[in-house]
Amino acid sequence: MILEFLKIAYRNIKYRGRRSWLTVVGVFIGIAAVVALVSLGQGLQNSVQQEFQQIGSDKVFINPAGGATSTSTQKLTQDDLEAVRSAQSVGEADGVIFATTTAQFNDQQEFVTVLGTPTNENQELIQESWALEIQDGREIQSTDTSNIVIGSRVAKRLFQKEIGLRNTLTANGEDFRVVGTYKATGDPSIDQAVVMPYPVAAELVDREENTYDWIFARTQPGFTPQEAQNEIETQLRNERGLEEGEENFSVSTNEDLLDSFNQILTIVRGVVIGIASISLLVGAVNIMNTMYTSVTQRTREIGVMKAIGATQKQIMTLFLLESGIIGMIGGILGVLVGASLSTIAAYAATQTTNIQINPYLGPELLIGATLFSFIIGITSGVLPAKKAAKLPPAQALRYE
Repeated sequence: MILEFLKIAYRNIKYRGRRSWLTVVGVFIGIAAVVALVSLGQGLQNSVQQEFQQIGSDKVFINPAGGATSTSTQKLTQDDLEAVRSAQSVGEADGVIFATTTAQFNDQQEFVTVLGTPTNENQELIQESWALEIQDGREIQSTDTSNIVIGSRVAKRLFQKEIGLRNTLTANGEDFRVVGTYKATGDPSIDQAVVMPYPVAAELVDREENTYDWIFARTQPGFTPQEAQNEIETQLRNERGLEEGEENFSVSTNEDLLDSFNQILTIVRGVVIGIASISLLVGAVNIMNTMYTSVTQRTREIGVMKAIGATQKQIMTLFLLESGIIGMIGGILGVLVGASLSTIAAYAATQTTNIQINPYLGPELLIGATLFSFIIGITSGVLPAKKAAKLPPAQALRYE
């Protein structure tokens, strides 16, 4: 019986071809937008989580309340670094410079990030915290007073010509020879960076000695990052003579940063999907309007069906199937287009920003979107189907 209903429903939709396709468009646009946005959002979230996993869960990050843009009086000091190191839960810690300056190559000038890093036993801690991995050449060394390692964007995209090993880059009026390049990290500020020993960076950006924009710490085995975070906050409050709640610094863990990112992404994704859902609402209204028109045009046909024994339930099932199929066709097309759009957008983002995004196209998203569009179609057809089912046979047969 259901197969017969499906054949009749398909025949009726095909008969009203132009109107049916116009109705499909509303659902198609909404589903395509939702699939593309959810796919990209989940893909970005997965990429960020992978980046944090590479950094490691045993890191704690300390910076002034104003961040890297804070004034010199707000910078972290050597006393702050020693306070962090004195925490029982901290295994190792060191500070870095994170500043901005101009760089020139082949008469082209651009802004770059200056990263002044330690070249001692804590160098690996800083490299892990920023996900720095050598692509070509070598890592920076303590003797490199005129050598730098550059980020992937500086090497390949920032200037009109690629910068390779042994090329000279002028930063803030000083010439530096490139001895290494880093792989892309996905962080634009790091990929657009020049890395040099801390003393060289301090002199280059005119920074007071033993002041830092960031302090990175690694937790001692046996302690959790949360325990280290709490102890570091206590140590810094004591060192600065502050009461709880008066902190002029920020201490965070990977989990804190990831939670903040996820919260922001969830809000943005919810707002954008909400806007895209307006198209689905328009599509639902169009389906309802199309089915009401169909009921009116097929009044006599409904009367004939009732006269030969069709029940109200069968009439209603037929019209619900028609509206559901219209919704599902829109959903299938929307899923195909949405998946294609998310793949293209992810590729474009990867090429332009070095942020590796793999769009999420799991079966629950694709099948779920298709079923959702089918449900939208059926829901939109309930009222027209009820109207068709309740038409009196005699009145329907007399309809011209």
